[in-house]
Amino acid sequence: MAQGRSQQTQQAFQVLQPLCVSLIKEPTLENVQMLRRLLEGVAPDARQQLYQYILFPLRLILREPQKRSQELCEQTVLCMCDVLKHCTISEWDMFSDLFSVLSILISCRTNVGKVAELSEELKLAVVNCLIALIQSANEQINRRLYQPSFLPALGHLVSLLLSAAEQEKMRELKVQAMECLLHLAQCSDEGWQKNPYSSEARVAFTSFLPGIAMAICKVILGDTKQGQNVTVVTIQLWSRLVSLVMSEDGKHKSQSDTRTTHQSPRPDTSRANGESLLIKRTPEWVESTAKKLNILIGQIVDMVTNPHWKVRMAMAQFAKDLIFECKCSLTDSTPKLLELLVSLVGDEYSQVATLSQETLKEFSQHHLDGEAKQLVELLEDNLYSLMTVLPRLVRAADDTKKLSTLNLVIGYLKLLGPRITTLLYSAAHLKRLSLALIQVVEFDTRDVKILEDVHLNADTTSRLEAFQYYKTRRKYFKHFTDEAVYEGFVKICHLLGQYGNITLLVNHFLDLFHTSSPHRKQVVLILNEIVLGTLETGLSDSTVASWESSRESDNEHLHDSEEIETSIRLLVQEYTSDDNWQLPTNIDQSECSESSQVSSNWMITPRQQIESFSLATVNSNALLICLLLEGIGAFAQVLGAGFNGILMECLYPVLEKLADEKAIISQSAYNTLADICSGCAYSSIPDLLCDNADYLVDTISLKLRHLDFNPKAPLVLKVTLQHSNSNMLPLLEDTINEILITLDQYYGDRAAAFMKVLHVLVISIVRWFPAEQEYKTQSSSALTSISDNNSLNPSVNSHPSQDIKAFFLEYHRNKRIAAGDMDDADIDDAGGDGDHVVGQDEDQDDVDEKKVLPIHVQAVQQVLERCLHFVSSKDPRLRLLVLDVIQNGVIALAYRKEELLPIIHKLWPGFVQRFSDSELLVTCKACETLFVMGETCCDFIRRRVAKDVWPKTIKFLTTQAKISIKTGPSYKHTAAHKLQKTILGGIGRLCKQVDIGESELCDMLTACLPYLSARQPEVLQKAAVESVCAFMSVEPDSVWLALNDLYCPSSLSPPHQVFPEIKFAGSGSEGMNILPM
Repeated sequence: MAQGRSQQTQQAFQVLQPLCVSLIKEPTLENVQMLRRLLEGVAPDARQQLYQYILFPLRLILREPQKRSQELCEQTVLCMCDVLKHCTISEWDMFSDLFSVLSILISCRTNVGKVAELSEELKLAVVNCLIALIQSANEQINRRLYQPSFLPALGHLVSLLLSAAEQEKMRELKVQAMECLLHLAQCSDEGWQKNPYSSEARVAFTSFLPGIAMAICKVILGDTKQGQNVTVVTIQLWSRLVSLVMSEDGKHKSQSDTRTTHQSPRPDTSRANGESLLIKRTPEWVESTAKKLNILIGQIVDMVTNPHWKVRMAMAQFAKDLIFECKCSLTDSTPKLLELLVSLVGDEYSQVATLSQETLKEFSQHHLDGEAKQLVELLEDNLYSLMTVLPRLVRAADDTKKLSTLNLVIGYLKLLGPRITTLLYSAAHLKRLSLALIQVVEFDTRDVKILEDVHLNADTTSRLEAFQYYKTRRKYFKHFTDEAVYEGFVKICHLLGQYGNITLLVNHFLDLFHTSSPHRKQVVLILNEIVLGTLETGLSDSTVASWESSRESDNEHLHDSEEIETSIRLLVQEYTSDDNWQLPTNIDQSECSESSQVSSNWMITPRQQIESFSLATVNSNALLICLLLEGIGAFAQVLGAGFNGILMECLYPVLEKLADEKAIISQSAYNTLADICSGCAYSSIPDLLCDNADYLVDTISLKLRHLDFNPKAPLVLKVTLQHSNSNMLPLLEDTINEILITLDQYYGDRAAAFMKVLHVLVISIVRWFPAEQEYKTQSSSALTSISDNNSLNPSVNSHPSQDIKAFFLEYHRNKRIAAGDMDDADIDDAGGDGDHVVGQDEDQDDVDEKKVLPIHVQAVQQVLERCLHFVSSKDPRLRLLVLDVIQNGVIALAYRKEELLPIIHKLWPGFVQRFSDSELLVTCKACETLFVMGETCCDFIRRRVAKDVWPKTIKFLTTQAKISIKTGPSYKHTAAHKLQKTILGGIGRLCKQVDIGESELCDMLTACLPYLSARQPEVLQKAAVESVCAFMSVEPDSVWLALNDLYCPSSLSPPHQVFPEIKFAGSGSEGMNILPM
């Protein structure tokens, strides 16, 4: 084996000798690169034997770097690094020479402690080579490396590495400089505490600690763009170097080593040996250094808020190293380090949180007794101090500092765990905690969107089969904008609810709610989140009270369900009380119902005191009501099925807010209903309303009887209809009748409010009972009966030729009878048919007498009958609403002509007056309603339309065409433009549906033709084209003639000379602005 190695060495020497000799004579870049390539094929044992021979020419090149190019120096250093990685240096002279050569290579000649202005690649290669050199040193070299005589060279390299870490921009170079310092201090490995050379390194680096600590601290707190890798390695270097020098194990060793070192040499040789540079580690020095380090630690702990999890991981390890390695020397810094760990206990990354928890657990086991009483007291005192300064920090600090402070509070609460209850028994702690939380979440009520009105159609807001949450409006706070700060506040409240005494917390915050009016919104928000915190369990949270026994943690965190239900019932009663629920949300709001001067009960004296409120007040009230609604939804989530017992107390109030005119309140109420459905296991909101219909119907009916004191009762019925299904209609039949009766009593007072209810009723019936589907059902049954009759009567199914023959025979017989030529057989047939018709009519009368209309048809009939009196109301908004009710009512009865046509006949006199209404929007709505009537009633209203509607419409179109042709783009925003568009868009379809006469159609066509001009607004042009196309399907000849009179691009040639030539009025009108069809 030895002989084989010797042969490998000889072979390698024969290969490398010529190149090394030529490298000494000609130190060129090509030779160095060739040497690197040859070294790749040399065995490790041969490298070890020949490393001095190989390094000799390389050392010669680096001794005169000013005569060499930087690229040559770089390749030389890389080649040297390749050699050092595969050998062990045992000669001190060789090691010290390489150490000095590499240090001098990157050192600035004018400023020895700074890095020279060389290429970053060269400096990176030198640092990597130094790392390889330190790693290749044997035990003797490592012992001598930290001797006092070598301390100046060591200090020189430390200065260079710190300068590179501070000044260089290359991230890899900064990282490798820190890694080189770690290797130099024997702290690079994970188990660096057990390194055999750590005691020697500790003695040497004691002299460098102040400068190293300050320089590295600058790098840690430097530019955030330097990258997380640089920050992580720098934090690691700082903690390990400080732990190395200030550790308790090294305190006595370094003192004993110093004593023995100082006893042996003579005073005249101490300066030459460098011993005068050593720092005597005395208690005074330790105390003084600890105070300075405490200042730096206070600056470094701010890195706990770094967004990158690896940096926070390094900070947790930073605290662990200093706490356990310097437990006596850095006692003043222990609270700061504990705060750092506490703030990381609830970190979103499990690795960071786990390391922090384990460190705290180990600290409590090593430094405190089994019950950890001292640590608990420390946590409680720190929490109290933190809550004292929290309001000031929230007002003055930035969002990052606020978030770190709240995370620290979260960590304290998680560590205290079930001991929070004991802490809250202290009145001082409870007061300080509650006031701090209230001041943190002070609301900003300047948002004008809080008072935004609801502009949603009933048919679009209804959810039938499933519920969908409205997007929750973001809460705005005065002292912060970062959503993470609010999430931290929510976590704090959840922890209080999870581990605190729920009864104590509810009673305390309710007292604050009653005594502090400006803070009521914050108190409600805190109460809501505290109650939600009772849903969480300590069993699922591994970060809680890590030093506590599992049995204690399991037993104390649980709440009694009866206690929670009692507290929630108390909160629901407080939330829904009139003083909190019926707050004014309008700037001008009367104390009683609107326009209630006339009352059916002469004993009631209505109040009409109108109060004015500031914008800030109504904004605050609206926000408070939303928070109350959110609280009720949260309570339903907490109690689940147990909330059914409280549902009767809050369902009607929530529906009342669902009908509120403010969008934010209405949407919050809807989300609350969705939360109740989710908590109480209802599949949808309609199911919730149907299951509790008896309660709702009784409450609404009772409040309708005292309408002056309950003006919102009709609105509750309206939203109940909006969010119900067809199963609710039979249950609400009596209530709807009461509405109709009350509408008759309050004819002029409550018409608008009640008509809104009837409007929603009709729309809901259209949604619940689609007329088209009902018609299809009836048609299918009729077709089935016809097919059955045909199957029973085979004679019906005959051959087509027989049908044609029978048709002509019947035609011939009828013609003969019409001429008076009748025989006895014809008389008998006529008599038999007459008897049959009479009998059929009698049977039909019997059927009509027994016919009972469905509930929804009766309801629509009654509503349309009430519209007779309000279609001519003085209030234009009411007229619009009534017309919309008529429109939807016609749709609901579309396929029940027997009920619909008599009502249309009654409604027509008042309805037709709306086409000459002073408000054009009302006329526009009347046109839309007429078009719907045309679809359902068809030729029933043909004469009425031609007589009553046609003249008014033609006059308006003719007059307005002369105006719109001269207008600009702003005209499209006017009511006249909207009316023109509506008429032109539907008049053609109406002509087809009612089968209008030729003369009437020509009159309307004449009125529509001016809108084909290219000078008219584009929207009106398109609508006019649609109408003319519809006219063509009714009277194509008349339309063709009219269009040619307007514009005839080519003259028509007669087929023969006997025919006269016809010339249209539009011939030769090429210059006219006519829109092409």
